[in-house]
Amino acid sequence: MNAGPRTAEKLELLLRETQHRCSNDLQLVVSLLSLQASRCLLEEARLVLRQTADRVSILARARSALLHEVDVPLEATLQRVCSALESQAEPRAITIVLHCHDGCSGLEHEAVTVIALAVNELATNAIKHAFKTGQAGRITIDAAENERQLIVIVDDDGLPFAEDPSGTGLGMDLIRRLIGSLDGVLIAPEANTKRFEMRIPKTGCARAIAGEPA
Repeated sequence: MNAGPRTAEKLELLLRETQHRCSNDLQLVVSLLSLQASRCLLEEARLVLRQTADRVSILARARSALLHEVDVPLEATLQRVCSALESQAEPRAITIVLHCHDGCSGLEHEAVTVIALAVNELATNAIKHAFKTGQAGRITIDAAENERQLIVIVDDDGLPFAEDPSGTGLGMDLIRRLIGSLDGVLIAPEANTKRFEMRIPKTGCARAIAGEPA
């Protein structure tokens, strides 16, 4: 039996209240991680805690955006990511350029959030490791869609990789897991390039949103 208008309204209100509480909880986690990092005596542990806080903060901001918008386009979400990254990039004369081509709209909220987190991780790594101190540069984020899949590219004109970019570090493992949750794949840069490519099938996005196993 279909739910009546009042029941549907109550369910929508309950969902938004749950999302609001989840967003607040994530902000609390960020605060706790940041506090613990400030008190940590070991530099390596302090760095890990701060990086974790940054990642959770991006997720919290994405979740918060969902509370205020019915349809959150990928381009608008990636623009928020770029704006957040500019606080790290601008002091080092690093420019972040975003291109979203026609067709990158209509994605489900959860898929947009996952893609934004993966892009943030790749761009953050580029800001931290791809450019020498005092060296200007550019990070380019490009999103396009065809009939079968969404393709998101993160590229930069910085230094060559010091080691295999398809390595097994925490950041790369996180990105693979994020894209894998949408049944997509991360393609590491070819020799002499810096181009990371994420290929995400539309069917994978649909399964992830529906809560079905990927």
